[in-house]
Amino acid sequence: MHITSEHLRFVSLLAIFTIAYVLTGMVGLFIQTGHDGITPIWPPSGIALYALLRFGPRMWPLVFISIVILGWHYSIPPLSVMLAAIANTCEVLLGWQLCRNFGIEFGKRLRDTWLFLLLPVLLAPLAGASIGSLGMILGGAADWQALPVMWLMWWLGDACGILLFTPLLYAWVKQPSWFQSVPRLFEWLIVTGFSVFLGWYTFVYEQQQLPGETIDIMFLVTPFLLWASIRLGLRGATLVSLIACSWVLWGAANATGPFAMDDVWLTGMLESSFILVITLTALVVQSLFREHMFDVDSIRSSNEALARRVRQRTTELENTNKELTAAKEAAEQANASKTRFLVAASHDLRQPLQAITTHTDILGLRSSQPQVAENIEQLRNASRTMARILDKLAEISKLESGEVSRDIRVFDIDVLLDELRKQHTPAAAAKRLTLQICECDRNIRSDYTLLLQILQNLISNAISYTNAGSITVGCHARDGMLRIAVTDTGIGIQETDRDAIFEEFCQLNNPARDRNKGMGMGLAIVRRLPGLLDHTLHLDSAPGHGSTFAIDVPLAAGMPAHAGETGESTACKPVSPRETILLIDDDASVRHSQQMLLEAMGYRVRSAADADGARRLVGNRDDLPDLIISDYRLPEGETGSSLVERLRADTGRRIPAIILTGDVTLASLEGGPADLLLLRKPVATGELEQSIRQQLADIPEQLETGPAGTSGAGQPQEEFSGTK
Repeated sequence: MHITSEHLRFVSLLAIFTIAYVLTGMVGLFIQTGHDGITPIWPPSGIALYALLRFGPRMWPLVFISIVILGWHYSIPPLSVMLAAIANTCEVLLGWQLCRNFGIEFGKRLRDTWLFLLLPVLLAPLAGASIGSLGMILGGAADWQALPVMWLMWWLGDACGILLFTPLLYAWVKQPSWFQSVPRLFEWLIVTGFSVFLGWYTFVYEQQQLPGETIDIMFLVTPFLLWASIRLGLRGATLVSLIACSWVLWGAANATGPFAMDDVWLTGMLESSFILVITLTALVVQSLFREHMFDVDSIRSSNEALARRVRQRTTELENTNKELTAAKEAAEQANASKTRFLVAASHDLRQPLQAITTHTDILGLRSSQPQVAENIEQLRNASRTMARILDKLAEISKLESGEVSRDIRVFDIDVLLDELRKQHTPAAAAKRLTLQICECDRNIRSDYTLLLQILQNLISNAISYTNAGSITVGCHARDGMLRIAVTDTGIGIQETDRDAIFEEFCQLNNPARDRNKGMGMGLAIVRRLPGLLDHTLHLDSAPGHGSTFAIDVPLAAGMPAHAGETGESTACKPVSPRETILLIDDDASVRHSQQMLLEAMGYRVRSAADADGARRLVGNRDDLPDLIISDYRLPEGETGSSLVERLRADTGRRIPAIILTGDVTLASLEGGPADLLLLRKPVATGELEQSIRQQLADIPEQLETGPAGTSGAGQPQEEFSGTK
C-alpha cells in the first residue's frame, strides 16, 4: 500500500486527538468524587465530538483506542472496557450525525444553541450512559445497586464534557486571531484575571473552613461571565465558563467549596448541574447578542446599500433633469421660432389675401354671367376659409407665446350663455339640430372673453360632429364650482383618440379634409385656455353615444343661495321649462349624474333614493311627475316595476315610466305593468332622450285606477298644475 501525505496527516490527527482524549480522561478520573469512578465532567466526549465535526466521522477510532488505553491503565475488566469503548464511540457518532442533520453552528444563532443543548448534549449521551453503565456492571467493575446513580452520573458527565469543551475547541482552534488591538487585549486580561481571582476566592479560599455551605458570593463570577459573553464572543464565554468550572471541580476534589458534601453522589450531581447551568448561560447570552448584532449589521448594511442607491438615483435624476432642462429650453426655442413664424406668416399672408378678396369682389361687380358668378362665389368661400385658418393660427400662436393675458372678474353666466345662444342657434338649425342652452342664474369668477371662446369652440365642435339629435349646454353647481357641460348626441370619441383630438388640424371621420366640418383647431385652442384660467376640463364620451365636454369654473364668493337649493348642489333652469321627471336610484353618484343630464335636457327633475322617498315626493297631488325613471334593483328587495305600480295606485294616474337595469340576465319585466319601457345600462344619451319623448307622447287620457285602488274609469284626466 502506497502511503500518501493524506494518510500521514490522518494518522497524525488521530494520534494527537487520542493523546488529548487519554490525558483529559485521566484528568476527569482524577477529579472524581470518592473512589467509585464518579466524575462530574468527562472532557474527552467534547474533544472527540469536535474531532469528528472538524475532520469527519473517520476519526471515530480515537475513541475506541483511548478507552482501551484508559482501561488498561486503570486495570478495568476487559468486558467493561470493551462495552465502554462501544458506548462512547456510539455517543460521539450520534452527536456528529445530529449536528450535521440539523445544521448546528456554534455561537451564531440562539436556535443553534438550543438545538446543541437538546440533541448532542442531552440526547446523544443517553446511548453512552446506557451501554457504558451496563458494561461496568457486567464486567464486574460495579454492582447492580449502583446502576441508577452510575447511569445518571455517566449521562451528566458526558453532557457537561460536550457542552463545555466542544464549543471551547471550536472557538479557540478554528476562529481567527482574538488579538485585535491593545485595548481589546487589556479587556481580555481584566476579564480573565477577575474570573480566576473570583473563582479561587469563591470556591476554594472562602470555603476552606465551611465545606458544604452554600453562600451567595459564588455568583460573583456571573457579571464577568456575562461581560465576556457579550464583549468577547464565543471565546470569552467558553474561557470564563472553563475557569469557573475548574475552580468548582478543584474545590470539590479537595473537599472544599459549596459543593463538597458527605454524599459523593450528591456532590457529583451538584457539580454537573452547576457546570451545565453556567456554561449554558454563557452560550445563550453570547448567541443571543451575536444574533442581535447580526440583525443590527444587516440593518446597517441595508441602510448603507439604500443610501448608495439613493445617492446613485439622485445623481441619475440630476443628470436626467439637466438633460430635460436642456431639452425643454431647446423645445421652447423651437416653439418660439414656430410662433414667430406663424405670426409673420399670418401677417404677410393677409396682404395678398386681402388683394384676392378685393379683386374677387371687383370681378363680381363686372360680370353677370352665371358660370362666372359661381366661380367667384367659390373664390370667396376659399378666401373666407383661409381667413379663418389665419385667425386660428394667430390665436394659437398668441397662446403659446404668452401674449394672451387673463382678466378675471365676476359676471353673470347667463349673459355669456345668452350670447352663445344667439351665435350658434342658426348653425344648429341649419343642420336640423336642437340647441338647448339653460339659464343658470349664477355669478362666476373667470375671464369673460376667454371662457366665451372655450364654449364657442366646444359648441362648434359639437355641431360639426352631430348629425341628428341635440346639443345641450347645462350647468351644475357644487362645492364652490360651477360645471358648464356641452353634451351632444354625435358620433362620440374612441378612447385612443381622446388625446389626438386636442392636437392642431386633427379631424375625426373627415379623411377628405372637408373644411365645412371645421379646420381641426378649435379643440387645440380649448386645450390651452383652461390652463391659463386655472379651470379644469373634463371629457366623457363613447363611440356612438355622444360626448360631453365640461369645464369647472369658480363660483363668485359670498353669493346668496337661490331658492329651492339644497347645500352646494344645484342645476340650471331650462329656458322653457318642460315636463317633470321623478328619478329613483339608490346609488348617489349615478343618481346625481342622471339628474344633471336630465336637467341639461331641459326637464325638471326630482330624485329619491328609495321607495319611501319617492312616495313622499308624489304625496302632493298638485305637483305630480310626468314621467318616472327608476333603477330596477332598489333597497329592501323593492323593484322599479313594483314601485311604479304602487305610485300609480297612490296618485290615481297611470304615470309613464322607464326602468333601467344593469342585469344582463333580465330579458323583460315580470310581474309589473305591461306598459313599462325597459332600457339596459349603459344607455346612450340619444336613446334615453328618444325614449323619454316616446313615453311622454303616450300619456293616457283616462285614469286607470282611483286613489285608493278603486276603479277610476270614466273620471277625467288630472292635469299637471306645475309650470310647463
